[in-house]
Formats: sequence, C-alpha cells, structure tokens
Amino acid sequence: MIAFPAWQPADLISWLGLGSVGISFAFPDIFKYFLAEILLLLHEPFQLGDRIIVEGFEGRVEKILLRSTQIISDRGERVIVPKAIVFANSVRVS
Repeated sequence: MIAFPAWQPADLISWLGLGSVGISFAFPDIFKYFLAEILLLLHEPFQLGDRIIVEGFEGRVEKILLRSTQIISDRGERVIVPKAIVFANSVRVS
C-alpha cells in the first residue's frame, strides 16, 4: 500500500483472484508435460539410435532432450516430437 497509495486491499485481492484463475487454466498442460518428462526419463523406453514409430512419425532417434525427442526420418527430415505426445501414445521400437 505504501508503494501504490491509490490501491485498496480489495484491489489486491481481486488481482490475486484473477491471477489464480489464469494459473489454474494453464496448470493442467504444465503438469502433463512435467509428468511426461519425469516418467520417460525414469523408464527410458528407447535409446539413441533406436528406430521408433510414434504418432505416425517413423525414424531413428537422434537426440533425447528434456522436453522433446528428435528423430531423423528415412527421407532425412528432422522431426521433433514433444515428450507429452510420446508419453500419451504408443511407441513402437525396432
């Protein structure tokens, strides 16, 4: 209140309420990605060099990053697949 003398306590409470609503809408996606990252890092369903098929994409695993997996298709295209998609769908490893 000292920094912003025109503000009343009710103004601060209303802004905190609006902020919590915004966070609650964004939280499910953030939680889903975080959980997918942790579980895939612990489980390690595939390794570098493995051929995988996930969500219609097929190729050799080039990099396994914290938030995504990069694969190289047979045509040489680099495909970046988010970990949430890898976690939510079946992955065929060959």
